[in-house]
Amino acid sequence: MNRRIRARIALVSTIPTLLALPVICLLAAVGAVPWSVLLALPVVLVAQAAFHFSRVPAE
Repeated sequence: MNRRIRARIALVSTIPTLLALPVICLLAAVGAVPWSVLLALPVVLVAQAAFHFSRVPAE
């Protein structure tokens, strides 16, 4: 698998986390979760994509 396909698979794997973004924003707005959870989301997305990129076989 070439690098472009591996990167696409890694990015697609972050979609469920991105779908949680509106819920996290709403919870942060009403004070149910701290704003730091929302600020940590970009770090989590990068870590998740890097993990999946490294786990997809390079064959």
